[in-house]
Amino acid sequence: MENLNFIREYGIGKFIEGQTKRINLLKTMIKDFDDGRSRSFLCKATALLDISSIEGSLKKTREKIKSEGIKPGDTKTMSRILKGFLNEAASGKGTELIRS
Repeated sequence: MENLNFIREYGIGKFIEGQTKRINLLKTMIKDFDDGRSRSFLCKATALLDISSIEGSLKKTREKIKSEGIKPGDTKTMSRILKGFLNEAASGKGTELIRS
């Protein structure tokens, strides 16, 4: 219903634009942060969270990775960090994602 209400209010073009952005964010998260066990979690997070929360979680994750000097190949640690921020964003909005 939420999608239908959005389309009624803003139009199909704006809805498709948002969905395209979600797809691109999901592709980025899978490419950069999938530890081999995170795809389902990332898909659910992308579907349930608003775009700004996903973008904010990615930004915080990148900042933490940089500040802690985590190596680019350490996807297990990077995935754990991203899942933590996504869970934090979800709980702030009253949504619960699968535990990481």
